[in-house]
Amino acid sequence: MRTRARLLIGFVAVHLVLTVVMGVIAWMWLDRSMRAQAQDSARSVGRVLAQGGFPLTDEVMEKMRALTGYEFRVLPALSPPRPGTVQVAEVGKVVEVDYRSRAYLDASRAVFIGTLTMIIAGSAAFWIVAWWLAGQFARPVERLAGAARRIGEGDLERVVELVGSGELRSLAHELEQMRRRLNELDRQHRQDERLATLGTFTATIAHEVRNPLSAVRLTVQMLAKRMGDDAGVQMIMEELERLDLIVDELLAFSKGMYVSLQACRLRAVADDVARLLRRQAEHAGVLIDISGDAQVFADPARLRQLLMNLLLNAIQAVQGHDTGDADGRVAIAITADGFTVTDNGPGVTPDLAARLFEPFTTNRAAGTGLGLHLAKAIAEAHGAQIRLDQQHHPGARFVLSGLAPASG
Repeated sequence: MRTRARLLIGFVAVHLVLTVVMGVIAWMWLDRSMRAQAQDSARSVGRVLAQGGFPLTDEVMEKMRALTGYEFRVLPALSPPRPGTVQVAEVGKVVEVDYRSRAYLDASRAVFIGTLTMIIAGSAAFWIVAWWLAGQFARPVERLAGAARRIGEGDLERVVELVGSGELRSLAHELEQMRRRLNELDRQHRQDERLATLGTFTATIAHEVRNPLSAVRLTVQMLAKRMGDDAGVQMIMEELERLDLIVDELLAFSKGMYVSLQACRLRAVADDVARLLRRQAEHAGVLIDISGDAQVFADPARLRQLLMNLLLNAIQAVQGHDTGDADGRVAIAITADGFTVTDNGPGVTPDLAARLFEPFTTNRAAGTGLGLHLAKAIAEAHGAQIRLDQQHHPGARFVLSGLAPASG
């Protein structure tokens, strides 16, 4: 049975019980009052008959009945009273009075009709009020019960409405907070499972790729010694170097992020990454500009991976985007404790920006959504931070800061 129906039945049942109890109390009070009046009248009749010396003729008895308003008889002695009568012995006279007179019957009828009216009219009025009250209380409870049932069944996407007021509204708020926490835990659990599976897969791929990649690199190095500064061979060497960085990135993803800190120049790291991505940038019609220099304690290989991910994202964002009269452009500005990577692409939408560094977050059909996640992991391994500067418009600007400066 629904909560509202139970409340309505309970409210009306309480009203009926109270009304009947009040009717019974009214009738008992009436009966006791009429008995007391009848006893007083019987004593008066007994005294009048005894002291006045009136003969007990029918005429005298009829006048006494008219004066008192009661039916009574004079008995020779006290006897068990009949229902609805009282007996009084007064000055040698025993008078029995029937107190259930017409007035008594009229009053009893009035009590009954009044009680019945209260039951009917009061129940109707109370039903209306109870329906409204039950709706105000039961509807929020039913909605909260439905929300709790959906959460228990695993539906963590539907928002819990803030219904009711006072404690019920607080309960709805807490239930919504619980749904959000469970949803986040469920999302994190699924993400961890995907990352664990992907980690095993990438470790296998990286291991299988590294051995033939090493053989190819040795072969190309031998070829470079024979052919000298051949442009084609140099391009192959650069692409192999990029593949080597990708394999290192895969291994870091699967085995955990470890860094080997040493003094390194950020300009050298930026120049190296720009060299590796020069052909891809030229093909996309993007100019790469590098400014500034600084020396920090960091892992150069990891910083190259981080910057490569940022630069690749910037090139892909600018590629195919209408920048108006301006050329596609990506600027790397080196600061004392990091660098910024700025592009003049379409920028990052607000809904994507809120979860940009989470795994598998991407707005490109061919993207994996792991590049920025790995960049964040590299920054945190260095004790640094990476963030999106959302005040920069148009385009996007990523800021790496917090690297430990190195003297010299």
